[in-house]
Amino acid sequence: MRIKDFEDMQRNLKQMKNNLEDIQRVEMADLNGRHKGRRVANKKVNSVAREEQIIVMVTIAIVAFTCIFSTSIFAKTMSENSVENQVVSKMQEEMAVQNSEEGQVQNEVILEKNENAIELEEILLENVSVLKSKEYAEEERPIEFEVIYNENSNLPEGEEVVTREGLNGKERVKVIKSYENNVLVSEEILESVMLEEYVPQIVDKGTSKFLSNNKAHLGDTMYVTKEVALLDHSSDSANEICRILKSLDVTLLELDGENWCKIEYDGLEGYVSSNSLTTSQVTPGIIEANRVQRIKMTLEEGMPLNQSTDLSLEDYKKILSGNSADRNHVIEENAEAFYNADKTYHMNGVFLAAMAIHESGWGMSTIANDKKNLFGYGAYDRSPYESSFSFETYAEGIDLVAKVLVKYYINEEGTPIYGEEVAKGSYYNEPTVVGVNVRYASDGEWHHKIYKYMEYLYGRL
Repeated sequence: MRIKDFEDMQRNLKQMKNNLEDIQRVEMADLNGRHKGRRVANKKVNSVAREEQIIVMVTIAIVAFTCIFSTSIFAKTMSENSVENQVVSKMQEEMAVQNSEEGQVQNEVILEKNENAIELEEILLENVSVLKSKEYAEEERPIEFEVIYNENSNLPEGEEVVTREGLNGKERVKVIKSYENNVLVSEEILESVMLEEYVPQIVDKGTSKFLSNNKAHLGDTMYVTKEVALLDHSSDSANEICRILKSLDVTLLELDGENWCKIEYDGLEGYVSSNSLTTSQVTPGIIEANRVQRIKMTLEEGMPLNQSTDLSLEDYKKILSGNSADRNHVIEENAEAFYNADKTYHMNGVFLAAMAIHESGWGMSTIANDKKNLFGYGAYDRSPYESSFSFETYAEGIDLVAKVLVKYYINEEGTPIYGEEVAKGSYYNEPTVVGVNVRYASDGEWHHKIYKYMEYLYGRL
């Protein structure tokens, strides 16, 4: 509401008040001419009461208009015509009552209830409780960047990777803000000027079910679930590069659709079918299977014996236990001695165990039983029993033979072997089963027999 409108309202209210006072004066004159005595006095009391009521009502209306002059609702509700009509109607009703009571003497004051009373309190609560205002402002505001999604078949399905970070832009705006009770309820943008353009954020969204199912990414280690051929391109008719044994590890390089994967295996690159690969997340036991397969792959007749195996103590117990030929459990009960020789003297402990099995007949020979000598160490062909060494325990004999092998047979002269010791290399030919056979055993087929036992034990992993 404008100030001019409010001033016009105040003038109208003042005029309304004057009109009411004129009506009251006419009424009082008429009453003075008709009634006398106590009746006149009673009517004056009624008139004074009505006058006070009217004045109070007008005063409340003025105060209400003053409080909420900024709203148009109350102006419509309390317009001049509605207030004046209410008051005139009330006066007409009272005069009609007075005319009908001509000639009668009334000793009591009559107060009548106005059935159409204006609910000023309700109107005030409805309008005064909501304070509305508007504000003009010029501001700099950020412009939120857009996010652009690109499908990427080299990412797991559903996975998102931000390839470029987004940057907000900036704009200057002219705006009118509307408030109710100091709370912003709406705004109207009058003008907007771009200051800085935003930089869209680029997000790659994965679509590969193969990667999702295997919880894998490019560059991860995967494992073959069966023996497969490494091919030179992604086709069943492609040329074979090599064979990859079951459980061996490969590196995932690329995807060629959902059916083929490009991988790297021991320095060779090629393709295998995607359904032949898995991960440790999907197949938890595959890492252990891979370790065992890698150990088995080292086994060959020409393998170096002057290197420790990757077998654990549990591995030695596994391969040396439960053999039906080991009826006295001699080999089984000394699994830890073979393991200790492997790690202490940096030699192949399975080769040492194979020697013990071959020379003692699984611990059943007389020399093995009587002298705890599993190798027939020190025996000569002319007097094997008498010339062979005796030991307090099987482990003692295992330890001695291990030292002899690393010092004289499987290492070249001057090679550091254990502690401060170096190899003599007195009977060294080469660090293989064949090389040991040359100077250790008179049987030319000895190395074949030892290697057969090594194959058997490795196969039990």
